Amino acid sequence: MFGFIVGTLSLIGLIKVARWGRYGHGRGGGPRRWMMRRLFQHLDTTPGQEKVIASATENAERVMWQAREQFFRARSSYAKAVRSETFDSAAVNEAFDAQQASVDEVKKAVREGMQAVHEALSPEQRNRLGDLIEFGPSRMHGGGCGHHRFGGHGHHGYRPAGGEPSSVNL
Repeated sequence: MFGFIVGTLSLIGLIKVARWGRYGHGRGGGPRRWMMRRLFQHLDTTPGQEKVIASATENAERVMWQAREQFFRARSSYAKAVRSETFDSAAVNEAFDAQQASVDEVKKAVREGMQAVHEALSPEQRNRLGDLIEFGPSRMHGGGCGHHRFGGHGHHGYRPAGGEPSSVNL
């Protein structure tokens, strides 16, 4: 139950971040457009590859928005169950099932999008994208990647300024 709530909150947070970039802020279309341009530059994509990536992203975003709406609709079911004279566990279970179906749709859309992107990219581009996914956006800034600062492959611990890597794994 706790994991489901954490997952729900994480999905809502992701959708809010996507929404912030969706409407564009300032010149150039905002963070989302800027991130996509940076990604395309980093991967050195062709216009056809960019179309595949943009389509996969837009589809995943659309499905996430639908899931978001389902999560908000469930709130009224939860409120009704809590307000009633006797707890309505059937209504809560229905809301959970509807939310799970939405999460399953998001997973499907993301998986299919990742597959389409994988098929559109060259092996070198897939390696770059894989590194970006694994190590984060610091991978796109040139001059090495973030994981090398912390002892190279296999060690992702914290290193205090000027000190040796600690045994704390982040």
